[in-house]
Amino acid sequence: MSAWRLYARRVKLRTRITLTATAFVYAVFAVACFRLAIQHGYERAVSMGEGSFALLGAAGLVAATQSTRWAGAVVVGTLPLVVWFLATSWNSGPPFLIASLIAPCIAVTVLLRAGFVH
Repeated sequence: MSAWRLYARRVKLRTRITLTATAFVYAVFAVACFRLAIQHGYERAVSMGEGSFALLGAAGLVAATQSTRWAGAVVVGTLPLVVWFLATSWNSGPPFLIASLIAPCIAVTVLLRAGFVH
C-alpha cells in the first residue's frame, strides 16, 4: 500500500472520529434541552426547539461520518441551530450563538480537508 493511501486512510479515520465526537456533543446538548423542557414548563417551547435542532445537528454529523460526500448533511443539520440562536437571542445570548457556530465550522473544515485528500 502506498504512503498516499495510508495517509488518506488516516485522515478518513480522524474525520470520522472528529465528526462522531461533535455529534456526541450535539446529542448531549439535545438531551439537556429536553430535560430542561421537562423540568421548567415556562421555557418548554424554547427548550424543545433548541433540543430538536441540536438533535437534527447530531443526525447530520452522524450521516456525514458515512462518506465525505455527505458534507451537505453537516450544513443542513447544524445551521438550523445557529439560526435558532439568532432568532432567540433574547433567550440564548451570544455565548450560545458562538458555541453553536464552533461545531459546524470544525465539521466543515474537517470535511473540506478530507475532500482535498481524496
